[in-house]
Amino acid sequence: MNLKRDGRRLLRRVDEALRTRRNLRRIAAVANGDRGGVLEPRWPLPRAQGGPSDAEILARAARHPQWLYRFDFEGGLRVPQAASAVGRLGDASPERPLQRFRHFMPAVVAAAGGSLAGKRVLDIACNAGFWSIQCALLGAREVVGFDARPERIEQATLVSDIVGLRNVRFQVLDYWGMSPDALGGTFDVVLHLGLLYHLPKPVEALELTRRVARDVILLDTALYVARGPMMLLAWEESGDIGSAAETGMVMFPSKRSVEMLLRHVGLPDAREIPLRSAAMPPDYLRDGRASWIVRVPASARRD
Repeated sequence: MNLKRDGRRLLRRVDEALRTRRNLRRIAAVANGDRGGVLEPRWPLPRAQGGPSDAEILARAARHPQWLYRFDFEGGLRVPQAASAVGRLGDASPERPLQRFRHFMPAVVAAAGGSLAGKRVLDIACNAGFWSIQCALLGAREVVGFDARPERIEQATLVSDIVGLRNVRFQVLDYWGMSPDALGGTFDVVLHLGLLYHLPKPVEALELTRRVARDVILLDTALYVARGPMMLLAWEESGDIGSAAETGMVMFPSKRSVEMLLRHVGLPDAREIPLRSAAMPPDYLRDGRASWIVRVPASARRD
């Protein structure tokens, strides 16, 4: 028994419970007021006529023992079929991406002028393509998703083939190779989701993101809970499905450091998306994760 270690864990759990309770009170206080826009994900996903058969889909899905997301399709098909194959440790909640969609996608669409129609969207580190597919179904003119790991692009391509989308494409690309030249130009909307804390150089990462964005950036990241602008350094192995593409040092930012980083790279117009529902993943409710709508200054926009 390690009394100091056990004591720290107990204090951390108490602190998390207090922060969760405080956020739930704030959510309840606006329950009868303005809850912002409402937007539902397309779920289950549609299946295109003439697309791959169930047997082909299951055979292609079986090549990948682990998936970050579970995909449900009309007609009852599910990929992957085993709950133990979903998420970093298996048995991940299938509600998590749907809850996150309801949290931040209404703000994205509103920031884009009320619709993604006619917009070019980039999904950075797209994994199996959940967000790319949803943006394509929301009517984006073109969606590009990239990931450094070829197996994730194979998963995303499979999901796209099942749905039968023509306005989305996926490519293998390392984050540090991201540029307008590599991606065919800049984007009206850039999704930077669940990535910042997997990288060792947050300033350079946000500078690269700014170069490919011409209007709206959605930044969603895990956080180091601290009052000041602080960064928590950690070591991350690359073997897990939800980990960094390369083993090495990573940095978890606090909320204030996120805002400072954005100002430093010339993106001061950032608004944190408030929590509006208690039906959220626990890390959001305990302030361990947050989302921002970031506007690219007109002077910095590129065609």
